[in-house]
Amino acid sequence: MSDRKDINESTQEGNENQSTQSSNKRIHFKRSHFILMLIATIVVTAVIAVFATIGINHWTSGLNSDQRAEMKKVEQVYKTLDDEYYKKTSSEKLGTAAIDGMVKELDDPYSDYMTKKETKSFNEDVSGDFVGIGAEMQKKGNKIEITSPMKQSPAEKAGLQPKDVVTKVNGKSIKGQPLEAIVKKVRGKQGTKVTLTIERGGQPHDITIKRDKIHVKSVEYKKQNNVGIFTINKFQNSTSGELKSAIIKAHKDGVRKIVLDLRNNPGGLLDEAVKMANIFIDKNKTIVQLQKGDHKEDIKASNDASKEAQDMKVSILVNKGSASASEVFTGAMKDYNKAQIYGSKTFGKGIVQTTHEFKDGSLLKFTNMKWLTPKSHYIHGKGITPDKKIEEPTYQSLNVIPSNKTYQLGDKGKNVKTMKVGLNALGYHVNNESTEFDTELEKALESFQKNNNLTVNGQFNKKTNEQFTQQLVVKANKEDTVLNKLLKILN
Repeated sequence: MSDRKDINESTQEGNENQSTQSSNKRIHFKRSHFILMLIATIVVTAVIAVFATIGINHWTSGLNSDQRAEMKKVEQVYKTLDDEYYKKTSSEKLGTAAIDGMVKELDDPYSDYMTKKETKSFNEDVSGDFVGIGAEMQKKGNKIEITSPMKQSPAEKAGLQPKDVVTKVNGKSIKGQPLEAIVKKVRGKQGTKVTLTIERGGQPHDITIKRDKIHVKSVEYKKQNNVGIFTINKFQNSTSGELKSAIIKAHKDGVRKIVLDLRNNPGGLLDEAVKMANIFIDKNKTIVQLQKGDHKEDIKASNDASKEAQDMKVSILVNKGSASASEVFTGAMKDYNKAQIYGSKTFGKGIVQTTHEFKDGSLLKFTNMKWLTPKSHYIHGKGITPDKKIEEPTYQSLNVIPSNKTYQLGDKGKNVKTMKVGLNALGYHVNNESTEFDTELEKALESFQKNNNLTVNGQFNKKTNEQFTQQLVVKANKEDTVLNKLLKILN
């Protein structure tokens, strides 16, 4: 070891002079290349950082290579048009149009992109307070359809019905317009009026509605004889809590039979439907199944069922305006035999929407899954069939009669039959319901015109049509023959 050390030392001493002689040369080499080496280091570091950033951005974006290529193209088109189009463009409008185009491609009436202002209206709907006519709408194919007029709303009082197709707002066609733009036209200042042109049974008809402040009280309770009637207007914040409190009150009142009236309830918040079902359905029982592709998730009751609710015989009343969350609740109650279902077939909406809100206040609402009842029934497009059907009176589902035509003795057609059914409902006796405008109909019309201070000529003209329609709407709002039939069954 010591010999090796010595050899190393003498070698160092032997080279000392040579090192000293060449030291200047070596120092000169380092200085000349130092700047280049520094620049190269900076460049390499920058390149690595750029590629790392791109890699991280790609990773965090969640897009695959094909998706990134398509989005790159969208960015290029956006920038090209924003920079080079011969007219001045709005960056915001171009961006909104691009998003609208993507949503439109889904061909889904329940998916929408909303601006900040439109998002505010959407949030007002969920909270239950807004100014408008009180009707839910949806885009179905190329048509705007009424889903449900809310109970006691201006829309219901004016005679709007589920499945009515809106073709014009204030005389102007809405063809091809996005749903949110149409909703904006329908809404307005409190006290002002809006005229909707609707088609029912293929017949056009104008309905003028006075806008009002809509406060949707989600649960209303009344006692009729020994039956508690709970009208549930919409599934919004605190609906389940309101119903539970009302059931406890009814139980203290000695009520043991209850009717949950979900007619014309357009739905709302899914979690409120689940909580409401949990009032009646035991803890850890599946309320609804959510499915996306092959993945299925069971949403279960998280609390014990209400003791008061367990004591009660439950009936649920539905119709074609009962949709979405109404059907989630009804489907669960039906599958577990917790209630008897009465009325007519429900709307049939078996898909679920979620929302994504952006920093600028805009919002994307889109369908992200479908739902099934606890026993895996998929009701989309089919609806839920009641255990016992209770038909609405014929006059409540009559097709509208066009107001641009006058009908008189000798005319024929389905509109003539509608006149006869309607007049009979209003107390003007017509012996037959044929499609022929006969002398008996003429005499009934003369009596109707006389009693309503109209020109008495026995013809079914525009003014007669307006009064005829209005009185049928008033009658329908005043009389609840379906509920009365159910109460007779329960008593």
